[in-house]
Amino acid sequence: MKLKKCPKCDSYTLKENCNKCKSKSKEAHYKFIKVRDAPSSKESPKNI
Repeated sequence: MKLKKCPKCDSYTLKENCNKCKSKSKEAHYKFIKVRDAPSSKESPKNI
């Protein structure tokens, strides 16, 4: 089960719909997207 959050009333739930306002809930945690062309953190900045 994943924790979900209602975008309208900001309450947390495990269900698809909010218990308070009955609107559709969304995932509560931000997902980091890996960018393929991003420079690695090991490289030093070139234009500084």
